[in-house]
Amino acid sequence: MKLKAFTLIETILYLALFNIIFFAVITWSIALSQSNRNAEYKNAVEKNAIFLSEHLKDTFKGGISVDSANSTFDATSGKIRVNLSSGFLEYTLVDNKVTVTNGTTTFDLTDRFVHVTKFTVSPVIIPPSTIVGANITLTFVAEKYPTNTKTIQSYYAFR
Repeated sequence: MKLKAFTLIETILYLALFNIIFFAVITWSIALSQSNRNAEYKNAVEKNAIFLSEHLKDTFKGGISVDSANSTFDATSGKIRVNLSSGFLEYTLVDNKVTVTNGTTTFDLTDRFVHVTKFTVSPVIIPPSTIVGANITLTFVAEKYPTNTKTIQSYYAFR
């Protein structure tokens, strides 16, 4: 009677083939996971840029004037205080986060996954010395993927 079975060489070849396929699948899974994480951080940068831009736009829309004495113009870590009919809102760059203060309460406007590395405010002045708006430049950087950056430059005016 003749016995049929796998030889030792065939078993080793099958195991080697299985390992090659297994490592290819694992490598693909890791690359896909990193790509997804990168996309999440890119999305966070985009969402923060849009949110902050809209927040500033709404503030200037309801604003009356800029308090130039309490604002810092043309600096990388700028500050702007917008006077409203009900008080003021002050935007500041603190610890790579843009914060807004409404007198007594301070809120972070950017989330923990996004750093703001530049917040430059330049006043728009009409003669003789009336500030009618501001040019604001913001640079956002993803915390764990510093290649994911976004810079927005916008003009905000009182209405």
